[in-house]
Amino acid sequence: LLFGHAGLLDPTHLHRFAELVGGISAASHYVYLMGDDYRESIGDRVQYMTPLASASKLSIPVTLHSDAPLAPPYPMQAASVHMTRATRNGNTSTPSEALNAYQALKSVTLDAAWAMGLENSIGSISVGKRANFTVLDKNPLSSDAKDWPAIKIWGVVLDGEKRPLH
Repeated sequence: LLFGHAGLLDPTHLHRFAELVGGISAASHYVYLMGDDYRESIGDRVQYMTPLASASKLSIPVTLHSDAPLAPPYPMQAASVHMTRATRNGNTSTPSEALNAYQALKSVTLDAAWAMGLENSIGSISVGKRANFTVLDKNPLSSDAKDWPAIKIWGVVLDGEKRPLH
C-alpha cells in the first residue's frame, strides 16, 4: 500500500499506515514551492504537511517523487528539500519533519525499490541483489544537505560492470 502525495497526515494517519505496512510517496514541491502558501492557507495544520521524519520514526517506507514537470526529476534535489525543509521564499516549513541524511538517502534507494516491489533485488548493496547502482562523485552522507543537488553522477554499475558517464 503506497500513499501518493502524502499531503496532510496527522499522527493517527501515520499509525494506521504503520499497521497496514503502508508507505508514503511525498512530493518535494509541497515543501519547497508551496510550503509558505500552505502555512498561510491551512494555519497550524501545516505541521502535518509531508510528515516524513514522523513516518520514518514509525518505520514507514518513505519515497520521494517530483511530479515532473511541476518540479525537476532529480532525486538528490528532492532529498535535499526534505532534509532542509527550505521553501522558495527562504523560510523553513515544519523543521521537525526534516529527514536526516540516512533517511533521505534511503528514500531514494531502498524505500524507492520497496515501492516498486523490488526491494529484494535492488535498492541496496547486498549479497544476492543485482549489482546495479549509481556512483556519485561525493558521499552524500558526509555532505551538507543543501549541497546534495550539486552532487554529480560519476556513472553507474550495471550487472557488476562499471560504466562512467564520460
